[in-house]
Amino acid sequence: MNKPLVSLCIPTNGVIEWVFPVLDSIYKQGCFDDFFEVVITDNGNNKEFEKQILLYKQKHLNLHYYQTNALPFINEIESYKRARGHLIKFVNHRTLLVKGALNQLIRLVKDNFETKPIIYFANGVLQKENKIFEYNSFDDFVKNLSYWSSWSTGMTIWKEDFDKLPEDVSNFNELFPHTNVLFAERTRTRYIIDNTIIFDEMPQGKKPKGNYDLFYAFGVEYPSIILNLYRDNSITINTFKSVLNDNLNFISALYYLYFIKKEYCSYDLGGLNDMYDVFYTKQQLKKGVKSLLL
Repeated sequence: MNKPLVSLCIPTNGVIEWVFPVLDSIYKQGCFDDFFEVVITDNGNNKEFEKQILLYKQKHLNLHYYQTNALPFINEIESYKRARGHLIKFVNHRTLLVKGALNQLIRLVKDNFETKPIIYFANGVLQKENKIFEYNSFDDFVKNLSYWSSWSTGMTIWKEDFDKLPEDVSNFNELFPHTNVLFAERTRTRYIIDNTIIFDEMPQGKKPKGNYDLFYAFGVEYPSIILNLYRDNSITINTFKSVLNDNLNFISALYYLYFIKKEYCSYDLGGLNDMYDVFYTKQQLKKGVKSLLL
């Protein structure tokens, strides 16, 4: 059997209300099933979800379903391991594919099959007029992608590159394994940030989006990955400082949402004090929040 061009990988914990609309958005794209596959890895324990996904699978032979005990974010890596396509595209189980998105991914594989540039889909989050940004160095790629490299939804990797990674993922960050994967190839001469919108995120509602320690994750764990890039001489000090500063603005916005506006949050917010004086001080955070209110 020929390899599909694209593997759409959906790690999930079995939320029926999210996964099935996502699947419908994929199969309504009107693409030939031979061109793509869907890989679902499920670390939940929802018997009703399992029952429904097996019924759904009967209608689509290119849908593959696996159960796993992998930790929440490592589950993403488990889905990549099972992918057969030339290009792996992560699909968050709350994000619908917009019309034409799958055809765009298929064309991307055909157009870049020989050179295989590193590609990240920013999905419109970059506040810039251009839709496609190309860089010829890893340093420029990291600097311009900034803290969005922590965001798994944009993840894209060639299967050929993924297969070069060690089978043992114990050295990957448990919260940001996708960032470790994204940063694995540092010597390419072509890096692309595609800012076109290919996903439409469903409202969270009161379903828990995550329960990890939010501020420790983004205030300590993620900056540590960027620091290691600098220590490895993979990025410059200018890029390191730039990403950390942008990330501080992001953390300040989180603080504003959850501590000042007191919006609904399923994350653990208890690690705020543990974040201080590692990469950021309390004064820096206060200054960042104040700038949002001006």
